[in-house]
Amino acid sequence: MKILHTSDWHLGHQLYDQRRDGEHRAFLDWLLQLIAAERIDLVLVAGDVFDTGFPPTYALELYYSFLARCAGSGCRQVVVVGGNHDSPATLAAPREVLQAIRVTVVGGVDPDHPEADLVTVTDAAGAPLGLVAAVPYLRDRDVHFPQFGEGAEARSQGIIDGTAAWYRRLTDLALARRAELGRPDLPIIATGHLFAQGLSAIGSERTLYVGNLGAFPATGFPAELAYVALGHLHRPQAVSRYEHIRYCGAPIPLSFDEIGYRQQVLIVDTSGETTSSAGAPASDTTATAAAEPTLVPGPAGSCAVRAVPVPVFRPLVRLSGDLPAIRQGLEAIAATEPPAWVEIMYNGAELIPNLSTRMQDLAEPFPVRVLHARDIFPGRTVTVEAPTIDLRTVTPHEVFAHRLRRLDLTPEDRAMLIEAFETIYLQVVQGGPS
Repeated sequence: MKILHTSDWHLGHQLYDQRRDGEHRAFLDWLLQLIAAERIDLVLVAGDVFDTGFPPTYALELYYSFLARCAGSGCRQVVVVGGNHDSPATLAAPREVLQAIRVTVVGGVDPDHPEADLVTVTDAAGAPLGLVAAVPYLRDRDVHFPQFGEGAEARSQGIIDGTAAWYRRLTDLALARRAELGRPDLPIIATGHLFAQGLSAIGSERTLYVGNLGAFPATGFPAELAYVALGHLHRPQAVSRYEHIRYCGAPIPLSFDEIGYRQQVLIVDTSGETTSSAGAPASDTTATAAAEPTLVPGPAGSCAVRAVPVPVFRPLVRLSGDLPAIRQGLEAIAATEPPAWVEIMYNGAELIPNLSTRMQDLAEPFPVRVLHARDIFPGRTVTVEAPTIDLRTVTPHEVFAHRLRRLDLTPEDRAMLIEAFETIYLQVVQGGPS
C-alpha cells in the first residue's frame, strides 16, 4: 500500500494580516498532481486542516475542492483527522456525504463507537490493502477523568495513559478485523495529532496542554503498528529512534521562525519497495529534488519512507541589521519571484521613530512586501519603551502560560487553573459565539 502523509495545512491562516490562500491553493494543486503521478492508494491528513475552529469560506472551498478532485486522482481512500486547531463539529458535519467519494473524516472521538474510526483501505477490485486507526487530536476530556485535588504530574500521567489506552483499543479492533479478513499480512497504520516526548515546539506550534502536560512517549504506540502518521509539529522529524513514527511537517512556513524548516510531504510504501514512481510533478517554483526512499524498520515490519519537498510558493525572508545591511538585503531579494514577504529585525545603534513606516519607505523601490519590523537593539526597549507583544503572533495558550509564570502557585493550584483554562478554551473554540 502506498501512502501519502501530510498535515498541518492551516487553511485560512494569516501572516501579519496577509491571507495565505494563494499559497495553499498552489500547494493543493501540486499535491493532487503528486498523488496521481505516484499512484497513491491512501492519503492521510494528520490534523490542523484549518487554522481556526471557524474557518473562512475561502478555506472551506479549498478543502472541499481538494477532496472532490482527489476522488478522480486514482487515490483509493482519503483519511482526515482533526487537530487542536480544528473544530470536530466543522470537520464531521459532511462526514456521511464525503464517504461517498471514499473520504473518511474523524473530527473527534466517540468512546462508545471506536469501530467507526477504523478504516479498511481496498483496491479497485475490493481487495483489502491495509487498515487505518484514524486517531484525531485527543482532548483531555476524551482520555482522562481528573480527580478532585489532582496534581499536575498525576494529570499528565492520566493523559498519557488514556491516550495509550485509546491507541491500544483501536489497534485491537484492527487486529480482530485482520483476522476476520484472513489477512494477517495487512499493515495497520495509525494517525495522531499530539506532542511526542523529547521533541520541542516553537513559533506557531501551539502547545496542546499548557506546560506540555501529557507529552506522549513513543513506547505508548502499540508495537503492531507498521507506521504512525503524526501531525502538530511543523518541522518534519521522526520520534526519537522510532523511525516509523513520524511528523511530516507543515507544507508552508506558518511564521518567519519556520523559514529554515524543510517543507515536505512523506510517501510511505508498506511493501518496503524502495523504487519511486514517476516522481514529483513539475513546478515553476523552486524545490529541491525528492530524497531517495529509506527503508525504515519497525516492530511490525519495514516500510519505505521518502520525503518529497514542497515547492516554495511564496518566499519568506527575515532581514536583520542596521539600515545599510537591511537596504543591501532588500536589493539581494529584489528579483525573487513571486515577490518575497519580509520581516525586518532592526538592530542599528540609531533610534528610528516610527520604525515600521521607515522600513516600508526603505522597501518602496523593491518588489517586496514588508509585513513586520521590530527594533531588537540590545537594551533599547528598556530605555525607550516598555516591551510589547504583538497579539497577532501569540496564541491564547501562550498568553495564559506567560501569565501563569508570573504567579507564585502551588503545583495543585497551578494544575487547577490549567484545567479551568483548557475547559473554557475548548468551550470557546468548539461552541462558537453565544
